[in-house]
Amino acid sequence: MKKIFAFLLGFAVLFSVSCEKNPDEGDIISATYDPSTTTFIITYSSGTEKTVPAILDNSVSPPTASATLPDGTELWVAHAKQGGNVSFTRKETANYVNNWIYENMNIYYLWNDKIPKNPDYSRNPHAFFNSILYKYSASNRDGDRFSWVQENYVDLLNSLSGVNSDEIGFEYILFQVDESGTLYAGVLYPKKGSDAYAKGISRGMFVIQVNGQDITLQNYQTLFGGTGTKTLRMADYVLNTNDNKYYLKDVGDFTIQMHRQFAENPVYLDSVYTVGDKKVGYLVYHFFATDKNDNGHEYDRQLMDALGRIQAKGAKDMVLDLRYNSGGAVTSAIALASALVKDRSTDKLFGSTEYNSLVHEELLKEEGADYNKEYFIDKIQINQNSSIPIPALNLSRLYVLTKNWTASASELIINGLRPYMDVILIGETTHGKNVGSITIYEKQDAKNKWGIQPIIVKFYNSNGESDYTTGFPPNHEVDEFDADGDGENEIFLHDFGDSNDPLLRKALSLISTGIRSATSKPVISPAFRSAEIDEKATLKTRGIHRFELYDDTHEEAIRNILKK
Repeated sequence: MKKIFAFLLGFAVLFSVSCEKNPDEGDIISATYDPSTTTFIITYSSGTEKTVPAILDNSVSPPTASATLPDGTELWVAHAKQGGNVSFTRKETANYVNNWIYENMNIYYLWNDKIPKNPDYSRNPHAFFNSILYKYSASNRDGDRFSWVQENYVDLLNSLSGVNSDEIGFEYILFQVDESGTLYAGVLYPKKGSDAYAKGISRGMFVIQVNGQDITLQNYQTLFGGTGTKTLRMADYVLNTNDNKYYLKDVGDFTIQMHRQFAENPVYLDSVYTVGDKKVGYLVYHFFATDKNDNGHEYDRQLMDALGRIQAKGAKDMVLDLRYNSGGAVTSAIALASALVKDRSTDKLFGSTEYNSLVHEELLKEEGADYNKEYFIDKIQINQNSSIPIPALNLSRLYVLTKNWTASASELIINGLRPYMDVILIGETTHGKNVGSITIYEKQDAKNKWGIQPIIVKFYNSNGESDYTTGFPPNHEVDEFDADGDGENEIFLHDFGDSNDPLLRKALSLISTGIRSATSKPVISPAFRSAEIDEKATLKTRGIHRFELYDDTHEEAIRNILKK
């Protein structure tokens, strides 16, 4: 599932592969896109290069860029304002893949009755897929803004479990620091087990250069991707004892190793605070996944172990930190909700689902009238002989830390628990995703390695409520970048679990007004406050941040519909 963020990483340069033979120049071996000239640069096996002008499509956001070569090979990039490597698709391959996409979308897609009847099959599969979606807009808030297609289904499946290639080892946010467009990357958190984590890169530090190059919107995808080593010039806030203020200082170079296949563990931190006479549990959970796509249920076990430790220490209040959690597996969400809910019973309804009429009829026939009902559970069933017990914290109130990146399965937790307990949101309005998807791919088709992740289901809580496409607004609005509470973004981040963190501090103060005085807040030098940060704009460029909620409760049964 998953990554994050805020003017941030990750443009989805999305494409497919071709080995088109050119008799004069040889094979096409690579292509790149230059947003400054809006051109594609093609490299052939003979060593020659060719520059091809791109055609921009400004009718979509972000705008895309494409070009069609004389032999029918199409180049396409998902974000015309960002540069990087490009792959390409032959026309006959596109036709084959697009027919497969169209067939599956007509069966599974939640809005299959809205799919155009005569699409253009000659287009790049990305462009074709996007052309048949029932799109979300200001006037159509029930539309689709979450379905996507990917050229390699293995990479797609891995990403849903937090397994990423070309991983730098930390989650970050980009923001502009001068009028020329120079960017700094603020570290939101290092990923445990990564080389970056081992080398001491920590939350709140800043990457100001990579391999001696300034960071820009055009080059950051290249600078933060790839293989081998990266030399990161870092800055951090340092306390000046003369005036007792924090100043941003250059702290030198950090050389880190990139990871080819890195599995991020979503269970990041658990602890218990004593607040007056109360015990308060705290859990940082970054995405919902059962395991690293190996059916081992490792993450499920670790999540239940963390909740068990919190329960064993007598916590009666709970702070759930989902600020960077953009979603994941429905089964993991049900398990977490089952651990937190007050007066748990397996007869209590967590929520229900709605599919298109074709899928509904098939599941009704195969699984019975209750197929779309999801109940709270007391164990995670691995197989007939093995299960993971779920602790019962039996909370009457839950505090959830949120940002605009809090989405999908995170919002499923909020919506599903609200009928049974007080759920208090602290931070920012959540993203607003009440629908889910499954992964569709052909494992044995050598001609088609594509995968699609179409929206197929809408989720409701036990009260039949699902109207949160604009997100859940916080009960208490708090900006995590406003470290000293003066209303300005200092972009100063406390460690997870530090009670001076603005979001956690607010939660603890609500639990007991006696927690911490304002004197513990840091004093930040104002020099860095001019930095511009646009979190919503960054979400559009962050292609690998999918805000996913995938329906793994009926996934196999749904996939089997096509076989009939």
